[in-house]
Amino acid sequence: MKNIVLIGFMGTGKSEVGKRLAGDLGWSFEDTDLWIEEREGRTIPEIFRRSGEARFRRREKEVVAELAKRESSVIATGGGAVMDPVNLRNLRRNGVLISLSASPDAIMARTAGSDRPLLQEGHRLHKIQELLESRRPYYLLSDHRIDTTHRNPRQIVTMIKNIVSVTAPIRVDLEDRSYSIEIGSRTLPKIGERLVSLGLKGKVAVVTNPRVGRLYGPTVIRSLRKAGFDLVTVTLPDGERFKNLESVSRVYDELIRKSFERSSTVLALGGGVIGDLAGFAAATFMRGVGFVQVPTTLAAQVDASIGGKTGVDHPKGKNLIGAFYQPKWVFIDPEVLRTLSRREFVSGLAEVIKYGVIRDEEFFSYLEDNMDKILKQEPAALTHAIRRSCAIKAEVIQKDEREGGLRKTLNYGHTFGHALETITNYRTYLHGEAVSIGMAFATHLSVRLGFSDASTARRQIELLKRAGLPVALPKIRTADMLKTMTLDKKVADGRIHFVLAERIGRVTVKPVQEKQIAGLLKASTKSEPPALPGRARGVGASGDL
Repeated sequence: MKNIVLIGFMGTGKSEVGKRLAGDLGWSFEDTDLWIEEREGRTIPEIFRRSGEARFRRREKEVVAELAKRESSVIATGGGAVMDPVNLRNLRRNGVLISLSASPDAIMARTAGSDRPLLQEGHRLHKIQELLESRRPYYLLSDHRIDTTHRNPRQIVTMIKNIVSVTAPIRVDLEDRSYSIEIGSRTLPKIGERLVSLGLKGKVAVVTNPRVGRLYGPTVIRSLRKAGFDLVTVTLPDGERFKNLESVSRVYDELIRKSFERSSTVLALGGGVIGDLAGFAAATFMRGVGFVQVPTTLAAQVDASIGGKTGVDHPKGKNLIGAFYQPKWVFIDPEVLRTLSRREFVSGLAEVIKYGVIRDEEFFSYLEDNMDKILKQEPAALTHAIRRSCAIKAEVIQKDEREGGLRKTLNYGHTFGHALETITNYRTYLHGEAVSIGMAFATHLSVRLGFSDASTARRQIELLKRAGLPVALPKIRTADMLKTMTLDKKVADGRIHFVLAERIGRVTVKPVQEKQIAGLLKASTKSEPPALPGRARGVGASGDL
């Protein structure tokens, strides 16, 4: 097992966190400074005073090279260790690098009274700020970053354990409907052998759209044929406006033409639209055939492919026609997201942020600390964001498969977002963009109704904006929004139910009076509305790449 390497400035908690983390994992804990002191037979301050920093750095390089060869160790490094490219290369070769940071004031307080060689000259706070500025570029080279300023060691340990969780598939435990979510690079060439291991055989229909089919169809088809499956490809038009019964009928036609049986399988290769269509076809053809999800958009990977919701839209509302039908397996390859348009990738981040708001404050904090890395699609940060999102959804689905209670919280931002999509005929906003605006509306409504405070709303809005998502309401007719929201599936007893944020990590579902919704809508649209995103077109415009 790879090492976990804690890097960062002095006073950020590397030693304390490292000891606790190693204890929880049953791993060894190694502190490079302690190793250096033992080999030198004197303290770090003494080494600096008598032999100088150069001597210390030479010994540090020896220790780092030795510790980097270990496995299943938590290694806490000195604050300047990763400034040496050799040290950085050695530590990265067999370890996950996690940078701990803190504000200068917090570091000042934590190091007060300690004999830190590099803080002996000049004004202590100014020296901290100066050293932080010079070292920041090196700390940014880590795989993950955690700000420890307002977190205790136990919270930090929990975050790290979530980050470095084992790469085994995530299990969705639903008794005889259970399945696994496999996340990792190059999963597509393994699909054929995985389906064989599930006991699937015979005919497979690969349902996709033209763009995805060209990019990833050959790899999937080659894997399936190699495993002995008889294949048919069903290519549907790209776009939310094609998520209707007519498209489902096209899938039926092909399955009938190819004499599909109850033992056959439908495989969805695409984004949320393709997954919903293919799943509904699989659920209803011959009262149910095998179904496999291979999502190729971020929104589909973290949301639409998990949980068994399948269906199509109706002109009066989104997803009004559908069925609960769980897949046999979900294959997620983060590398396919590199072919998404920037807009489509960013759109999917709304669903990722949603999970932090509704269920996991530590994950939300991780997103705050690492959003820049995720936007750059750095593998470690992106994979963790996907994995934790999937794990949260799996936890919810296992407790409430058919949306009797807890699962309704997954609709945070969706009541408003779905209505916005419907009113704009699915041509103005991508799904995640509409959900982002819906989350912003929901958090403001939560504050207005007294369920949460302004800081909860502010953190959400700031993170959505940092991700590049829209949060401002367009100029829309209040009557149109209210009418559309009354057709939402979450309406009960004629009342619109909203998922409202109480705090980051905790939400509640409450009926909201139409006049309360109307009041916020009118207040939010009094000013000149921002320019709407351009009409979705081209690659990934519908969420199906």
